[in-house]
Order: sequence, then C-alpha cells, then structure tokens
Amino acid sequence: MVTTSSKSASYFPALTGIRAVAALLVFFFHAVPEAPADVQIIWLKWPGRLAQQGYIGVSIFFVLSGFLIAIRNFDRVQLTGIWFKHYVQNRFARIYPLYFLLTAFTFAVMLVHPFHTWYEWSSTSSSGDKAVIILANLTLVRAFFNEFVFVGVPTAWTLTIEETFYLSAPFLLLGLKHSIRWFYTYPVLFILSGLLLVLVCERWLPHYGLMANLRFMLSETFFGRCVEFLIGIGLAWWVHRRPMAQGVSRGGSTTLLGCAGIVSCLLLLLWLERSLPINSWVAFSINRLLTNIMLPLPIAIMLWGLLYERTWLRRILESKTAQLLGKSSYAFYLIHLGTLDTIFSVYVTGNVVARLCAYTLLAILLYKWVEHPLHKLLRAPSEKRPLVVSV
Repeated sequence: MVTTSSKSASYFPALTGIRAVAALLVFFFHAVPEAPADVQIIWLKWPGRLAQQGYIGVSIFFVLSGFLIAIRNFDRVQLTGIWFKHYVQNRFARIYPLYFLLTAFTFAVMLVHPFHTWYEWSSTSSSGDKAVIILANLTLVRAFFNEFVFVGVPTAWTLTIEETFYLSAPFLLLGLKHSIRWFYTYPVLFILSGLLLVLVCERWLPHYGLMANLRFMLSETFFGRCVEFLIGIGLAWWVHRRPMAQGVSRGGSTTLLGCAGIVSCLLLLLWLERSLPINSWVAFSINRLLTNIMLPLPIAIMLWGLLYERTWLRRILESKTAQLLGKSSYAFYLIHLGTLDTIFSVYVTGNVVARLCAYTLLAILLYKWVEHPLHKLLRAPSEKRPLVVSV
C-alpha cells in the first residue's frame, strides 16, 4: 500500500497519451476513404482498408473509462447522497460543458444555414420532432433512439453509452467489493436487460426507434457494449491488488502481447469485411464478438503493460506532446466530424492532413481555454485528506 494524493493516484501519463492514439484512429476511420475498387496497387489499397477499422479507437476509450472510473472510486464509493452528488457533478463537469457548447453551435447552424447532411435532422422533421431531438441531445439520451442516434454532434452518440456507465458504475463497484463473482454475472444481466428493453420498446414504445432492434442494442447501447467497460474495471481491480511501486518491469513482453492482440483483431475485422456480406447476420455476429468481447482483452493487456513496463512506447506516450494531445483528445473527438468539419471542408479544404492539423490545433485551444477552465469551475470540491490506495 502507498499513501498518495487523490490526484496522483488517478493520473497515469501513458494512459493519457493512449487517448490521443484512440482519437487518431477514430479520425482516420472517418476521414480516410477506401481506395476505389479498380485500384490494383496494394500499397494504395491497404492504408484505406486499415483506416476503415479505426473505429476500434472507441473500444479503447470504453476500456479506459472502465479502468479510470473504477481505479478512482474503488476505495471511495459509498451509498450516500453527498458522495453520489459529488461523483455525478465531477462526471458532468468533465464531459458536459464542451459538449453543450458544440451541440448548441451545431443546432444553431442547422436552423440558420443547414448543410442537409446525414448528421442533421430530416427536411420532413416537424417542429415537435426537432424539439425531441434537441432534448434528447441535451439530456445525453439520444443514442437510445435509432432514428436520430447520429443527429447533432455525430461522434457524441458514445456519450450516451458513457453516461449509462457512469450512472451504473457505483453500483457495479459496490457489488464487486462484496463479491468478485459479480464480474462474470454483470454482462449476462446487462445483455438480457437490453434484450428485454428491445422487446418492450418494439411492442409498446415504438417511438423514434427507441431500442429499435437487436443489432442496434448490441452496437449503440451500453447494454451491448458493457463488456468493454467491465474489462476495464477488471484491469482496475487487478491493479488495485498489485502496487505499482513493487511491480514495474523493464521488459516489454506484456505491452507487445497486447499490441499484437489488437493488431490481430484489426486484421480479423478486415478479413471479415472482405469475406462475408457486410449486412449478413453471420458477419454482424462475428463483428460484435470481435469488437465487444475479444478486442477489449488485448486492449486491457496493453494498458497493463503501459502501467507496469518501462518501454519506448510508454516513454513516447508520457512525453509532453503526447500528454497535451491526450488531454485535448476529447475536444478533438467531438469536433473532427460534424458541423465544424463540414464548414472547414467546404470553405477551406477537404485535405485529410490539413484537417488533422487544424482540428488538432483547435482541440488544444478548446481544451486550454474552454474545457479545462470549465471543468475546474464546475467540479466538486477536492478532498484535502490523503487517499490510501493500492496503486
């Protein structure tokens, strides 16, 4: 056991750096087109094909969220109104202010100068429909509705999943403190709950595609994506049992194993995309098995390596540049697709490199001048006493 401040106990530089990598993967997924079918040169085909698997960056974010929420709250979680209020306030201060400002900007542009793109509401949407869409965006519940899951800041559909996890996490941690066996029970409970909600909503609440179908539940909701967060919690539980001061190694075998596993899953996803009809149930089922269940395991192994092994990758991720990019990765993730991207692409340039550089700079400015100051202003008062943790 080591005694440390709550701030140092919950900050892992290499994991901040890996957030930048995850955001970059998602950017490539959205920004790099696949080469035309008639292109025969392999080295021209493969960059686009690999970029199309960049959505695995979302899985990295989910595993990281599970780990960080768990490691920060294992020794703190309690069923009291004050604790829960501070917990929710801190989560709100972290994700909502910047999201709200970008959402307000997005809908203002939709109303004043619509671009008629896929992330805007339909031209046939009534005033009532628009009010529902705006309300669903402001309350972070929009990704429960298939009809407008991507309307607004398009990448922010994942915030509905994050919000669901944040509200569930205290109860999950309390259960695990009572018995680690809950770790194996939670996925079954969540997936069965998701199936039940799909059946209920299809039968009695078929509004705006609420929990529309099984595919939607497994892809766009916490009920289907819960394993990614739970793997992160499992990693936190393991780290909690093994003090880092006693276990840092100079080898890099664990980090290498995790990275190799991630690359293997990426190649399997690429093979799947090329070998089976993309809309078939077989392809979808294998894709969900790989993305939701198998991929989180090597991600967690890689994160373990970054925590416990001194490697060149860890040194890069702990550099000042990687730290800045990691801290601004949330802003980058929100702005790299949607209204700002459309405006930049239409009126400046659609060049991928130019967009990457411009959005990186803008994300850093948003982090320093908007996101971080508002986070400090709105978060709950910090505890002054030292926190005893096993990290």
